[in-house]
Amino acid sequence: MVKVFSDFDGTISVKDIGELFFRKYAGEFVEKNIERLLNSQITMQEWLKGLCDSIPQITKKEFFDFVDQFDVDLYFVEFMKFCKTRNVPIFIVSDGFDLYIERVLLKNGFEDIELFANHAMINDSTGKLETSFPYTDSECNLCGNCKRNHMLQLSADEDIIVYIGDGYSDRCPIQYADFVFAKKQLIKYCQEKNITYFAFSNFKDVRLKLEEILNRKRIRHRQEAVMARREVFMQG
Repeated sequence: MVKVFSDFDGTISVKDIGELFFRKYAGEFVEKNIERLLNSQITMQEWLKGLCDSIPQITKKEFFDFVDQFDVDLYFVEFMKFCKTRNVPIFIVSDGFDLYIERVLLKNGFEDIELFANHAMINDSTGKLETSFPYTDSECNLCGNCKRNHMLQLSADEDIIVYIGDGYSDRCPIQYADFVFAKKQLIKYCQEKNITYFAFSNFKDVRLKLEEILNRKRIRHRQEAVMARREVFMQG
């Protein structure tokens, strides 16, 4: 079975909602710590928690008014319908927060998609944005939400794994995917690491290429991905 795992911010959503939100409300923390994150001086969990802690107070109305400005990829509805007709499951794996992702999905009628993301809530009494990380990996601090683990836990050996992404938190999971769809920063990373990928601009591009893949007489695993998955299971 072919299974699709997709990033959310800047991939399904047209804009990176999390980045834009924190640049607006926690800009000083972003400017002071972005290089520390990129140089692995702080973990992703420390980064995300620091972003939330740096916002003194915010109301739910203010939060959701900001989030409601943004839309999903124009062709994502069409892509979802295509996957349903071809019996291809779709999972969203994000290193953003469920609080805004669920809002956008609900607004667009996608509340039934299985989502794995970091958790956030606004405390009614303090107005603080609080966060927790239900899907961490005890041996890896690269991401707050371990996308790789979701991919491996939800896939059998014979499954073909498709991954769609655009940035920093997608660098790990693409190593374990048989087919990678990349744009923006992720393209450069694939090129640097010699990872085969398909460039895309929107989900129409993804749908057309995925349709071509599904129509093949035989869909082959990417050997490097098979070896990477096998190594994880052997270590476990």
